[in-house]
Amino acid sequence: MTKQTIGIPILKTHQSEQLRPHKYPRSEMKLVPIDIAAMMIRFALKLAIVFFIVPLLTFEQACADDAIDRPNVLFIAVDDLNDWVGCLGGHPQAKTPNIDRLAKKGVLFEQAHCAAPLCSPSRTAIMMGLRPSTTGIYGNLNWFRDMPQYKDWVTLPQYFRRHGYVAWGGGKLYHQAHGKFSDATAWDHVYSTRTGTVPPPKQERYQHGLRPKFESNPILARLIDWGPTDAPIEANPDWKTADGAAQFLQRDHDKPFFLGCGIYLPHLPWYAPKKFFDMHPLEEIELPPYKADDFDDIPAIGRRMGEHHIKHIRESGKWKEAVQGCLAADSFADACVGHVLGALEKSRYRDNTIVILWGDHGYDVGEKKIAKSALWEQTTRTPLIIDMPGRLPIGKLASGMTCKSPVSLVDLYPTLIDLCGLPENTQLDGRSFAPLVHDPNTDWPYPAIITHSPHWLGINHAIRSREYHYIRYSDGGEELYDVKADPLQRKNLADDLAHAPRKAELKQWLPKKNAPHFGAPKRK
Repeated sequence: MTKQTIGIPILKTHQSEQLRPHKYPRSEMKLVPIDIAAMMIRFALKLAIVFFIVPLLTFEQACADDAIDRPNVLFIAVDDLNDWVGCLGGHPQAKTPNIDRLAKKGVLFEQAHCAAPLCSPSRTAIMMGLRPSTTGIYGNLNWFRDMPQYKDWVTLPQYFRRHGYVAWGGGKLYHQAHGKFSDATAWDHVYSTRTGTVPPPKQERYQHGLRPKFESNPILARLIDWGPTDAPIEANPDWKTADGAAQFLQRDHDKPFFLGCGIYLPHLPWYAPKKFFDMHPLEEIELPPYKADDFDDIPAIGRRMGEHHIKHIRESGKWKEAVQGCLAADSFADACVGHVLGALEKSRYRDNTIVILWGDHGYDVGEKKIAKSALWEQTTRTPLIIDMPGRLPIGKLASGMTCKSPVSLVDLYPTLIDLCGLPENTQLDGRSFAPLVHDPNTDWPYPAIITHSPHWLGINHAIRSREYHYIRYSDGGEELYDVKADPLQRKNLADDLAHAPRKAELKQWLPKKNAPHFGAPKRK
């Protein structure tokens, strides 16, 4: 059993100067009264140093030495990455060789789901280990440090720092890579504050003619663009972030480390170096499956989450271009991941570093909508791979393993501290799924819980079990899908009496309390 590091402060001691003999003639020395009380106090302090402080320092040093033997953590986030990666098969033309290679080494969680299908609440849940229904952080404009009860919350990298690790972070790990929403104080050092790719010249942007059709959603209107760029790969901010992580892995470190690397793509806009567009010729692009009457059997809130924007892309004839842009962005992000993993493989840390690769949520590119921010599997499911060298079952390393049980990204905090032998943090909502890392076939009765709450649509939840996907909207509307028989979630079974017992089971997992929106803006 690994010793636990305790947060006892180390006292800094300084060597005292040597006592020098008096230089005064004996005749000049004066007798002074002896303060017995002061002598007794000094004697007691010396005893305290001998019997208490010295052993304490020895114990602290032992804990520090113990921390050195703990595994390092490489924590890679890829923004908006859905199941369009080779190992998950979300799109048959996905080309992500580096992510696929990692999946063949470690454990691929086929049913990993976000805590919220939106960037900031998802990442906040991961870093805090608390669900949105606990914190009230449901949107991108809310920051947990602004809340009195959470302003001093110990986040995931901070917890590692408290237990002997050095924590470096770069790129998009929180909602932003710099400023207020980056939580820069959570890290010992932030090595990269830029994200994305070098955009094409202004005259080459928004050539698809769709921007005016998205006026009802100004954020999407600004972001919905795609196209190749001529900038060298090395000039792009995401690559520089990856290179910063690679450089860190090339240096010597005297402490175990928690290294975070946040890649922005495939977040919109889908700009990527031309070579990645060339990997996906437009004339060969296959479109995702689509059902015109898909929303006819779902509640009104669900239809509103589906939005109408995708029809603009379909009707314009630009859908293939959009799919090409997303696939190209995926491939560029994969190249950035490969640069980091290649550096790890060449480093002295490769045999003692746990690698975690995750996306903050899914993304729908036309199956039901064009965006995230919904509770269907297309927007909640995301890649999750954990490679733990030397700790997986013997004989399983060469081929990797797949876990089919649903897990939640909110569980990453307790899982990682468990895998690294750190003390349990009892304040977290999530639970450690470390048993699944060691044996993916372990019985796991827990579903993934997903929350999405646009301020004007109330607080809505989804429960994803191994067999079913249940959605409960704020007005009582429901959806239920048999995910084995209906993986694309086309047939809503919520009103089918034959499935009432299953629905009742899943309802038990709904959060009992929902924190009010923190700083919710009023919709005009």
